[in-house]
Amino acid sequence: MKQSRITNTLLPWHELLHKTCRELGWSPHTFWQATPKELEMALNPPGHQNTHSLSRSTLNDLLRQFPDEQEPHHHDG
Repeated sequence: MKQSRITNTLLPWHELLHKTCRELGWSPHTFWQATPKELEMALNPPGHQNTHSLSRSTLNDLLRQFPDEQEPHHHDG
């Protein structure tokens, strides 16, 4: 029976697990309990510029396109 290798192109799980266990001293359990945001924060040095961050103009465009819905005001009385 031929073994197949499953690969995930979205996140390099094997590399992330290796890096956190070897370089940060995490246990596999700690790794699998971490959120993607926690992984990002642990693996990037303080002050690291996230190239995937939104610019202010992009954020403003999104806020205009998708405004928060206003809830109706209820008056007691």
